[in-house]
Amino acid sequence: MSPRIFFIGDSFTNGTGDPTSLGWVGRVFAATMAQGQALTCYNLGIRGDTSQLIHQRWQREVHCRLAETAGTGFVFCFGANDVDLDEDTGQPRVSPADSLAYAQAILSQAQKLGSVLMIESPPIADDPEANRRLALLNRKLAELCLSLQIPHVSTGQTLLKTAAWMEEAIANDGAHPNAAGYQALAKIILQSKQWPQWLEQLQSPCQS
Repeated sequence: MSPRIFFIGDSFTNGTGDPTSLGWVGRVFAATMAQGQALTCYNLGIRGDTSQLIHQRWQREVHCRLAETAGTGFVFCFGANDVDLDEDTGQPRVSPADSLAYAQAILSQAQKLGSVLMIESPPIADDPEANRRLALLNRKLAELCLSLQIPHVSTGQTLLKTAAWMEEAIANDGAHPNAAGYQALAKIILQSKQWPQWLEQLQSPCQS
């Protein structure tokens, strides 16, 4: 049975804004399948989700889709909604300390079920202040992944310099790009050293 990969995150994982409905997840999956990889993919991205909300739901959503005879992989991408300011309090929806605590709980639990990969949250094109908060959180999440020996793909700084991402997102809703922007993100992931190495680990005989 082919390995099962769960892509878990927020609207960026969902592919919001892409008229082709592929997003980066669909593009990464399609490109990987075209290389002869036999995989089953589940997109579990939900718009507006924070690390707290993902922590509350992800295991429930995953367990009904697991297969004992297949390798299991988890790709997480979150953080942008954590640093979004609450309209009532003016504070981040999830504090940095809580974001890290939820992330550690999510990632460490996922490691017990399969192979884990973290994709850095993309930037918010029209909100420099939010991006400063997000950059700090992304740095802490990268350090957490290192401590847990989880591969981590950096995306933010490259996307900030990528016209397709920035221009499409600003022209759309300020955050979500169209097809070309998501293609740019998919390219970063596919060309990273972490993605093929992680896939190889996922499909190794020792992966349960």
